[in-house]
Amino acid sequence: MYQPSPQDLAAYDRDGVICLRSVISSELIEVLARGIDACLDRPGPKGRNFNNDGTPGRFAGDVFMWTFNADIRRFLRECPLGEMAAAFMRARRVALMMDQMFVKEPHTPARSPWHQDQTYMYADGEQLCSFWVAVDPVTRASGAVEWVKGSHADGTLYKATGFDPKITYETEDYVSLPDIEGHRADYDIVAFETEPGDIVLNHLRTLHAAPGNATDSRRRAVAFRYAGDDARYVVRKKGSRPIEDPGLKPGDPMPCRIFPLVYPSSELGISA
Repeated sequence: MYQPSPQDLAAYDRDGVICLRSVISSELIEVLARGIDACLDRPGPKGRNFNNDGTPGRFAGDVFMWTFNADIRRFLRECPLGEMAAAFMRARRVALMMDQMFVKEPHTPARSPWHQDQTYMYADGEQLCSFWVAVDPVTRASGAVEWVKGSHADGTLYKATGFDPKITYETEDYVSLPDIEGHRADYDIVAFETEPGDIVLNHLRTLHAAPGNATDSRRRAVAFRYAGDDARYVVRKKGSRPIEDPGLKPGDPMPCRIFPLVYPSSELGISA
């Protein structure tokens, strides 16, 4: 089993985010890049452009790509992320909650707003994490994600913010986001510039945002969201829905066909 160093475990627990270098092989990065490009050409039923307001460039997204793209399924079967999620979350079993693509093509000024992942997702609990895997070199200028270190620690759930300016998730169930951008000096903000093969692991409550892509290079990435033993299915009043009905009731454990078990054994359920 993958064993993170005590220093890495402590950093993840304390900061809610950590960058791990040279984790994914170059072969699997190529597999993931093929999958991303195929999904850009042939989006799934939830594929979209977030900057559909006439702004320049293309900020594209898609989810649950493993259900219709063989390269994404191969990446998930062969990558170490499920095992790593178990190790960092101290979980006995890990389910894949979703994959989520974020592509900012060259000269796309669209920002990713400050948010935390959990209030968009389909589960609540402590054992919830995400791996951000980019297939291109990522710099601050091309859209490296910024993170507020330690923002996961007090358990606060914040109102989800719409990436698409035409969609709102406003509900009174959660706390309003603070004005992080207007008071950056008040927060411990970190960004990781990465090479293909590096990954960024975050707790789903860790606040983060990303600038647009001001370069001539692409910024293609997928976030893989995982749920551990204590995660329970939730249906939020406003928010996204899975690609299909998981057949779960609120409060049920996560593993099912659409949230397949990936550790200790894989139940992706669809062959290549």
